[in-house]
Amino acid sequence: MRVLWVGGKPKGKTNLIFGKVHSSGSRNPLLIRETVGHLRDLPRYRQILASLVHYGYRDVVAALHLDGLVRPFERAALGDEIPPQDRPMRLRLICEDLGPTFVKLGQILSTRPDLLPEAYTSELAQLRDHVKPFPFSEVEAILAEEYGRPASEVFASIESEPLASASISQVHRATLHDGRMIALKIRRPGIDKTVQADLDILKNLAQLAERRMPSLIPYGPVSLAKELERTLKRELDLSIERRTMERCQGQFAREPTAHIPEVFRDYSTAKVLAMELIGGVSVTDIDGLKRLGVEPSAVAITGSRILLRQIFRFGFFHADPHPGNLRVLAGGVIAPLDYGMFGRIDAPTRERIVDLLSGLISEDTDRVLRALEALEIRGDQGDPRGLRRDVSELVASYSDLTFDAIDLSLLLRDLVGFIRAHHLTIPPDLVLLIRALVTIEGVGRMLDPHFDIAAQVRPFFRELTARRFHPRRLLAQTARTAEDLQRIATLLPDVLGQSLESIKRGELTVRFDLQHFEQLVRQLSKASHTLAAGIVIAGLIIGSSLIIRAGVGPISFGYVGFTLAFLMGIGLMISIIRSSR
Repeated sequence: MRVLWVGGKPKGKTNLIFGKVHSSGSRNPLLIRETVGHLRDLPRYRQILASLVHYGYRDVVAALHLDGLVRPFERAALGDEIPPQDRPMRLRLICEDLGPTFVKLGQILSTRPDLLPEAYTSELAQLRDHVKPFPFSEVEAILAEEYGRPASEVFASIESEPLASASISQVHRATLHDGRMIALKIRRPGIDKTVQADLDILKNLAQLAERRMPSLIPYGPVSLAKELERTLKRELDLSIERRTMERCQGQFAREPTAHIPEVFRDYSTAKVLAMELIGGVSVTDIDGLKRLGVEPSAVAITGSRILLRQIFRFGFFHADPHPGNLRVLAGGVIAPLDYGMFGRIDAPTRERIVDLLSGLISEDTDRVLRALEALEIRGDQGDPRGLRRDVSELVASYSDLTFDAIDLSLLLRDLVGFIRAHHLTIPPDLVLLIRALVTIEGVGRMLDPHFDIAAQVRPFFRELTARRFHPRRLLAQTARTAEDLQRIATLLPDVLGQSLESIKRGELTVRFDLQHFEQLVRQLSKASHTLAAGIVIAGLIIGSSLIIRAGVGPISFGYVGFTLAFLMGIGLMISIIRSSR
């Protein structure tokens, strides 16, 4: 057996970085490629570890048992510069020092208050993608490769000085031959290979962290690395951002207060995004807003309604609505920019959010716990009594408030603090939702100190509630329940018959546990009543349909049957909902 060691003299298992043992006789191409890849990435490993040591995170390197990798050049890694005392600031400097992948990692961590204390998330939120632009000659080479001809033939002109430069791409102003001004977002050359190499290293270090630092397991380093990989790969493919913009255009086509930049498909590829050049003023430019004749308080309301409509009506929302991504046009029209980071929440999740907030207001601890479970905010349940106690305390702190009186950002911070205290996990898109709501409330209060986001949220909650209990939806749910019950009733005899035959042949052993037998009988009784009611409802629906369609007998009997089925369906749904609590 041959072990792959890196740096220093082997001491037991402390210097085993890659955690893999390869047989010298093995000719598995995958193992060979992995080994070659690790050796190729060795300088980058050392650069990452040297940055950690330089900025005072030697304890992390030691916990990972990677001291041997940096010991030969530890003096050079430390350098003469004394890092700042503030540990969160040092983490931000590490991300800036290590480039695009780590800047994105820091930005993702800044959205995870469930993982990091506020001091870290606030510091990492300062990470921005402003980096040195790449040469215009490389811009021309990329455009020529993507379009199959020189850029000078495609555009009337392109400005060599970029409008903005970020870690993934940079933006240039260009003019079409018909005179229209557009913005060209161009991906950095070779960035995909650089990012993929860093992602491979990060995933390997995340696996190592879970093995060497068990205390990090509840925070999911490996899942965080996978989330980073998914986010970065989406941002690297500019065609995904183009489709996101087109989707938003369809959603806001009839909304006069929102303007989604036009996309030019003929000039867009996976590496180039051609879009409308947006003017206007920054959402935080109070003087500029006044020159446009727009009241800042009106801008706060308009911007919040656009985001809330994305969240609660479409379930597809801008996850990074900071002031730099919001422009204000004439007439108070809001133009969101940068469509690389979007969150998605489905209809059931939106309804569970309403349940969570309603449970807090109505002092219903059970409803809050059910909503948290339905939202997949869960942990190892090591202390269920403590969890319930803290939920009750959280509920009690909001029980005397109405929805209008709730400070939403404070509520979300309290909720995140509760999640962190119990080491619960929270789905990434739900984290993006919390961040988006807190950000838009912050922007709103920057424009208007009296801005109340709860007042803007309330109409959407009412709309969700009305849609949830609309008779048409209840009838559809009843019909689906009846279909399910009918299918179960059809399959049940065969399943029971097969089970009895298996018992006879000795292939199946049945053991009766009479504990809680009375409760089981009650549950079976309820199930049988539900099944019978569902069959009756299905019979009424089918029979009434036949009467109306065939015209046999008084047609009014058919409508009476539909009415009875509808009323029984509502009763059945209420019974099911109550029994599930």
